[in-house]
Amino acid sequence: MVKSEHFFCRLIGIDTLISFDGIIPSAADFQLRLISLIEQFNKALQEENQAAEESEALCQLLCGYFDKRLMINQKDNALAWERYSLMHYFYGYTQSQADDDITSLLAALLRSDSNLMFRYARKLLTLVEQVEGQTDALTSLRATCAPRTWLMRAEAAPEPETGYADTPAASPRLMVLITGPFARKWFHHANLSTSDNGHIVWMVAEHSTTLASRLAHAQETHPPMATVALFPVLVDGVENSALLTEQLMSWQYVFTSIRLNSRLPCIPAFYTRLSQQRHSHDPDRAIWTSSLTPPPHGELTLESCFHDLVEKLNARDDGQDLYAIQRYTLGRTFIAWLAESRLMNVMQTLFKNTPLDLAGVMLADYGQGFTRHGAWSQWLEERYGILPALSATIAMPPLPPLPLPPLPEPKTVWPAPAPLVAPARRRRVLLPVIIVLLLLFACLAGGIYYYARHNIGEIREQIRQFSPFPENLAADNDASLFSLADTVPLFANGSSTLMPDSEKTLLAVVPAIRRSPEKMFLIVGHSDSTGSAATNLALSAERAQVIKEWLVAHTGLPAEQFITEGAGDTRPVANNDTKDGRAQNRRVEIIPLSRQTIKDEKDLHE
Repeated sequence: MVKSEHFFCRLIGIDTLISFDGIIPSAADFQLRLISLIEQFNKALQEENQAAEESEALCQLLCGYFDKRLMINQKDNALAWERYSLMHYFYGYTQSQADDDITSLLAALLRSDSNLMFRYARKLLTLVEQVEGQTDALTSLRATCAPRTWLMRAEAAPEPETGYADTPAASPRLMVLITGPFARKWFHHANLSTSDNGHIVWMVAEHSTTLASRLAHAQETHPPMATVALFPVLVDGVENSALLTEQLMSWQYVFTSIRLNSRLPCIPAFYTRLSQQRHSHDPDRAIWTSSLTPPPHGELTLESCFHDLVEKLNARDDGQDLYAIQRYTLGRTFIAWLAESRLMNVMQTLFKNTPLDLAGVMLADYGQGFTRHGAWSQWLEERYGILPALSATIAMPPLPPLPLPPLPEPKTVWPAPAPLVAPARRRRVLLPVIIVLLLLFACLAGGIYYYARHNIGEIREQIRQFSPFPENLAADNDASLFSLADTVPLFANGSSTLMPDSEKTLLAVVPAIRRSPEKMFLIVGHSDSTGSAATNLALSAERAQVIKEWLVAHTGLPAEQFITEGAGDTRPVANNDTKDGRAQNRRVEIIPLSRQTIKDEKDLHE
């Protein structure tokens, strides 16, 4: 992730809070925060070697956009943003002079060769359309950049399937224990409830003893049912970050004190408002983004889970969907708050020192805001001079859609085989047949024994006449003449192409081969131990074939007089642990064979 994106997300995150009718306690302080972020954004673009003119144009576009957005909002409050105009501060313009520049700046940036500048401009085009409406100029720009937008889209990973069936479940497949500092107050309505089709049962465990007893009861009465803990965090549910940290640490001590038969998977779920998107038929329904890992969970960390979650948010933000832009930019700012306030480290310790296993992270975009400004809101005010809007009523936090564990495979019960009891009549028929077969076997064994006893001398003489293949080769006086075992390496590592100096070695044996036109020649390719056995065997066979083709071309003998064999790395002549040793093992041996040797070898195998 480039550094400029960090500042861009902060700026668009602030714009998202403005769209929530955010509260700006001090316009002068808010202006200074925006000026600082825009300057840092411009500096980061220059460090990333973006064109200076385009970087300046993008910052000018941001200034004009924020001025327009805030002047529209001031109609409903007493902000009086004209005195704090960003365009006037940076460029000496008034807003009326800057209105015409927004479209022209967008058009220039959307033609940029830089994909990064195009992506920033495409998102700003979507935001400008929300402020100015669907003008002809903006519609034309959107149509012009549509092909490039489509080509740059990242494939968004789908959320895990919940696995809910249409038919009601005979018994629950998953028990979710809701625990933590917010479980009792905010999720009491979900205690002992089930999902629509009865696949999940939800229980509130407000104390450690309740968690342990309910877990033990479930394991005793419903052993096949999977169990997971849900640890909800309402980020504005406490007054400040210090108090939230204190509560999380107290629950760490609580979990340390309990003893469980096995580690319990746990999913932290964070609740806040990240976008303006709400379902018209169900406004209290949350839009979930999750980074869940199926068991076994291993050594997961919150940092890696949040990294995957940000990647998902980014993949869904192609610059055309206002809600996806808001959710990605404000979501990144939210995760930055968790890191900067050390809350992420505190929660990581919660999973490191307790019987809980981190199974992933879930983020809920829900509600119209909180009823008060808590830890998350206070950090926004301290850092950016703006507070999220408050809600007159609070929606109860919705339960997350959790994936169901896989169904156990049904055991196949095979019918018991019928007893092998033959009728008495059948036994009487088979008995004479068995006796005859036994007599024939006894006669055959006796005949073999008699023949071996009276012809043992002849058999031994025949065995002495057959000598193993290597011994026949060793008896050939010219065999060593054609061996290339002690020469320079013929091939490079992993290659069947002759090295430049190898032709000299091969030319040295050509006269000797020409002097023996009556012989056949066995070409054995070898390799070092680098690579798998199968790869080495194929490579050695290729090397033998290369030598054969070279000899046919340079000796004038027909190809039928050369036999190739691949030995792989099974016959090393040097230590494969050294570079020189491996070079010696990458060799080819040329062994002369007499016609009688080949005939005897064939007879032996026949």
